[in-house]
Amino acid sequence: MTVAKYLRLSSEDSDLRQSGREESNSIVNQRNLLDAFIDRTPDLSGSKVLEFCDDGWSGKSFERPAIKELLEQTRQGMIHCIIVKDMSRFGRDYLTVGNYISKVFPFLGVRFIAVNDGIDSIRPRDIDSLDTSFKALLYDLYSRDLSRKTRSARRFRAQKGEYLGARPLYGYVKDSERKNHLIIDPPAAEIVRHIFSMVGGGMSIAQTAKTLNQQQIPTPMQYKISAGAFVNWHCVSKENFWTEAAVLRVIRDEQYTGSTVYGRRYYDIIGQSHSVKVSKKDWIIVPDVHEPIVSREEFDQAQAALKEYKERDVATGTKTKIRCGVCGHAMERHNTKQPYYDCRTLRVTDRFPCPPEKIPEQEIHAALLDSLRSMAQMAVDMDKLLREQQKEKVHDVAAMRRTLTALQEQVAQLKQQTKSQYEAFALGEIGKEAYLAVKAMARQKEEILSEQISKLELSMEQAQLTDSNEDGLAGKLRPYLDVEQLTEDILDDLLEQVLVFSGGRIEIQWKFRDELEKLRQMVNSER
Repeated sequence: MTVAKYLRLSSEDSDLRQSGREESNSIVNQRNLLDAFIDRTPDLSGSKVLEFCDDGWSGKSFERPAIKELLEQTRQGMIHCIIVKDMSRFGRDYLTVGNYISKVFPFLGVRFIAVNDGIDSIRPRDIDSLDTSFKALLYDLYSRDLSRKTRSARRFRAQKGEYLGARPLYGYVKDSERKNHLIIDPPAAEIVRHIFSMVGGGMSIAQTAKTLNQQQIPTPMQYKISAGAFVNWHCVSKENFWTEAAVLRVIRDEQYTGSTVYGRRYYDIIGQSHSVKVSKKDWIIVPDVHEPIVSREEFDQAQAALKEYKERDVATGTKTKIRCGVCGHAMERHNTKQPYYDCRTLRVTDRFPCPPEKIPEQEIHAALLDSLRSMAQMAVDMDKLLREQQKEKVHDVAAMRRTLTALQEQVAQLKQQTKSQYEAFALGEIGKEAYLAVKAMARQKEEILSEQISKLELSMEQAQLTDSNEDGLAGKLRPYLDVEQLTEDILDDLLEQVLVFSGGRIEIQWKFRDELEKLRQMVNSER
């Protein structure tokens, strides 16, 4: 059996990560608590133990790297038991947490334990108990109340001119003597002045980015990594370079004049990734807080130069999914009479052999339309074939269910046998070696039975597909067999991304590709 320990600390919790430390005290304490629990629990002691840790991630969202890896391994049948300190460590979203505990984990046969809450899903009453639901709801309400209070406190501090960014603005470092205050970082500040000088002198944004790349000036990401910053950077290319967007972020940031700016985006709940843009009139701007890198006159001169530069809206929806297959950046959509896409990377660097062609939007949409119809037809055909293959097995479901019950009873007996032997060992009736021998033999038999149960459950699941599979992939894609036009909603729901290469070659990646592969495997397994 494989046991997974999950540890989490939010950046909003009291025990925040300190500079230069790899993990917080709270994480260490959680680890010690769970290790002690495993050691003193007979049916867990000696199991293979894996650890998953999200240090500095909010529990309101499940977009956390370690929890995503844990859940993926759980779906693949690699995890048999998940242990957390309490339910809030697993997550603070009442609906999502409740769904995992009461539906997903029982379906997967995964045991869930919240140590301090006294919850163990091996006891059926714990899964849907009022206590469990009430605690999950309390954590959800607590998270929302905490977000409201945190937002109010941060606005108050912002109005006093405190810098509240998670990381210092490029060109500055955090003042070690004065909390939430910035001081100039001379090497990076010189690069910022260089950028304002070029743009203020009439150089275009694209030419400015290209010049920075030709001069091999490090990007903000490269500079901070070289300075030893411990940050998980998210970028589309490992070979980072100056882009027009990176130059614009510098030029348009009023904080380089010595002001602090807060509230440019609004987050409904602190820690969630979803946010909305806030009108500039609602920002909190406090002037003359820290030493400026550029004067107000230099800043205004650069803004005046940008008037000739058509400000592009931030790409959203499907436009962000059309990407260069070489550099990985989103391609730019040109809203001409016949819209087309091209890769802007070629304008700022020659490091990548990006496609130089203009790709008509009509060609991309035609390829997407043909591909979606083909994928829908494939899913429907395979579903039909699977149904025909399974017709002969429908009458076997009852027999399989009886066999499954018998196997589950054998597992329960083995667990009871191990428990009885542990009690005998604790009372001194048998020796340690005898107890460990019985425990090892029982575990070996239990693993064999568990494998038989998994295979039987899969066979039952496949057999029952003959009754109805309209909620599956075939049912989901059936409406698109003869679709005539792709809407934004359709593409947002189904499309992962489109990669464009030289010569007009494109690669389409659908969100349902894993489901389609699973359906194909089920069909092949019946042959």
